[in-house]
Amino acid sequence: MTKTFCKLGFAVLLLGLAVQALAQDQLDHLIEPGYQPEEARDEQGLWMEFKEMERELNKSALLVRDAGLRNYVDGIVCRVAGDYCNDFRVYLVRNPGFNASMAATGMMQVWTGLIVRASSTDEIAAVIGHEIAHYTRLHSLQGFRKLKSHLATATIFDLGLAALTGVSGSVGQVTALLSYLSFSREQETEADLLGTRLLAEAAYDPHASYGVWYKLLAEEAAAAVKREKVGIFSRTHPNSEDRASYLKTYVDTWYGPPDVENVADPALLSILNNNYLLLMEDQLDTNRFGRTRAILDQHTRIGVEPGLVNHFFGEMYRQRGQEGDQELAMAAYTKSVESGTAPPEAYKNLGYLYLKRKDLQRAQDNFRQYLDVSPDATDRAMIEFYLEEEAR
Repeated sequence: MTKTFCKLGFAVLLLGLAVQALAQDQLDHLIEPGYQPEEARDEQGLWMEFKEMERELNKSALLVRDAGLRNYVDGIVCRVAGDYCNDFRVYLVRNPGFNASMAATGMMQVWTGLIVRASSTDEIAAVIGHEIAHYTRLHSLQGFRKLKSHLATATIFDLGLAALTGVSGSVGQVTALLSYLSFSREQETEADLLGTRLLAEAAYDPHASYGVWYKLLAEEAAAAVKREKVGIFSRTHPNSEDRASYLKTYVDTWYGPPDVENVADPALLSILNNNYLLLMEDQLDTNRFGRTRAILDQHTRIGVEPGLVNHFFGEMYRQRGQEGDQELAMAAYTKSVESGTAPPEAYKNLGYLYLKRKDLQRAQDNFRQYLDVSPDATDRAMIEFYLEEEAR
């Protein structure tokens, strides 16, 4: 064991002891439920600008309108927020990144990439608890005052909606703004610890507060192997390994060791199974195949419908297009259709792959199956054309 490693371990231990004391003796909410801004001009101005951004966000095509998905996320927020529940308005945004954020006005946005990466509802609740703690500790106001010293106020809010949704003409601008808006290490620690307390008080598993960071580390490691860029969340937040270490020390001390039994989460599995195409299509479109593979492997472990997972394995290999990927895609699509829970597109894409191989009978069989399970398919005319052509 190297001296550097020993020093790092000792530092983490000291930090763990320090944050335990901080969490138990000093941390609490700085505002009451129903909080309204003080008369200070900058806070009033901040609220006005965020309310304008919220009006714009309400019109965004990126908002998820599905009632089941929204009710699931709203329920987690209300349970963790407790008496603050009515202060928040939650917006579920279609973005494959791992992120959630909270504005000073109570406008919370959750990216769908957070749901995709979760292996339990507790992990989603952990991230939401962290954001609620930022809100009740007034970190957004403090961050806004810091930001004003670097950028003109007009520039801040011109870029603000792009930062909320993660979509902009310039990824660099969004990353820069999120970096400016990122909280200090002390604020992040406060939100980690108070958020964990909220998690436990809401009867969620407090061990999820560090488990979610270990999961993010594993994804970044998988991405690094494929030489993919670090995600925005990791670029704008403190080191996940440090956070996981001190949170594990804190949680194990105050709440005991984790339950070794891994129990399936029926609520999360229902959400994933019923919305898988919506959630995973956005992830697939990133063309970050290392991350996508890590997510699909996790979904296999937690019990997402095999037909859905194998369909997206097929999609991933088909899009990647490396040597041998066509065979891997065919094998994955075949597993999908054999499972009995395949989406209609699995039959269609398998048909196209057989068509490329000049296996006309199997191509026709899969195209017909596609039309049988998807009678209202928008591309029915094209598929029927292929069937007629190949029948000649």
